[in-house]
Amino acid sequence: MNKFLLSEKDLIKLSIMMLLAVGFFGLKGLVAMILMQWVTRQSFAADAVDKHGIAEVPASRLGGVMILIGSTAMILLAVISGAETRTGAPFGIPIYAWVGMSGCALMGLVEDIRNDTLKPRYRLLGKVLVFLVVFIGWPELVPSEIGIVGLDSLLAYRGSALLLTIIFCVGFLNSANMADGANGLMPGIFFAAFLIFYLEYGGLGFQALMTGCGLFLIFNVISGRLFLGDAGAYGLASGVALAGLFFYKQGIFSAPFLAVLLAYPCIEILVSMARRALIGRSVFLPDNDHLHNRVHQFFKRQFKSANMANSLTGLSIAGATAGVALVGYLGAWWPVTGTEWLGVFIGQCAIYGVVFTQAGSPISDIESAAVVQSD
Repeated sequence: MNKFLLSEKDLIKLSIMMLLAVGFFGLKGLVAMILMQWVTRQSFAADAVDKHGIAEVPASRLGGVMILIGSTAMILLAVISGAETRTGAPFGIPIYAWVGMSGCALMGLVEDIRNDTLKPRYRLLGKVLVFLVVFIGWPELVPSEIGIVGLDSLLAYRGSALLLTIIFCVGFLNSANMADGANGLMPGIFFAAFLIFYLEYGGLGFQALMTGCGLFLIFNVISGRLFLGDAGAYGLASGVALAGLFFYKQGIFSAPFLAVLLAYPCIEILVSMARRALIGRSVFLPDNDHLHNRVHQFFKRQFKSANMANSLTGLSIAGATAGVALVGYLGAWWPVTGTEWLGVFIGQCAIYGVVFTQAGSPISDIESAAVVQSD
């Protein structure tokens, strides 16, 4: 079968994606849709259908690569045309931000092209080393306090503060990667984050990443045939994490506001580690009993379309987390430097708990848990 031969349904989806992309982003949106469609028709870097326990159609793992290449191209074009005139850092972006994003993205790209090339322990060590280099070169990013009693006493010491910051960043990357199978989930969170960062701070880098994530969000939600992959999840998550640390240290955003914006990956990684520890499993081994897996099971019972169930899963969770921060920011509910956002974050945690317990475990994970208990 010719991979470039599109069915009538595929043509309708592609037409809708092109219209939305051009409407929101202009000519570059049209180019992006064509390139992403081409990538999905290639045989390399294919994602296993059942990898995340949620995707049910063949897909490519190179969506994040497309975002990162496209964003870099937009930055270069702006510099060449004279639209970006900042100096003092490569294209207005601090050198160690480039180190963090490119180092994590390249590590993920190795896995996208040839899965399981790097064992989990080596990937973990690699991410730790990348962030260690970043924070040694850019020590101002490491927080000395965040307003939590007990934790602040640890952050007061340079060594423990560095260790905790690295643990947070590595955990954030892993959480972003495990949620990649839900259409629109991490792309929606990344888009909201980069949009808020751009509106509040400006900068060509944030504008380019916001545009790239927005275009990918359209393609990912409608087609379901292109995922971020490890390169995208690691690269974009490292960019968001480093930007969040920078903005917090600069007093541009408060910790509670950033917690609301990035609620899902932060809550999910902590809950997943605690859940695995309680059933006697390694906290580092992956499974398919995350909130997005449980929400997906609910939507699968409501809709015949597998892609619709998947996309509604991602959009509903992204909307309830980063979407709330975006609406609150645009509506100016409270200052983004205020602590009022803490109440919103507590509410998000409560909603997470209710949905997680009421949705019930996916069948596949019930079976895997039974195997672990029998051992």
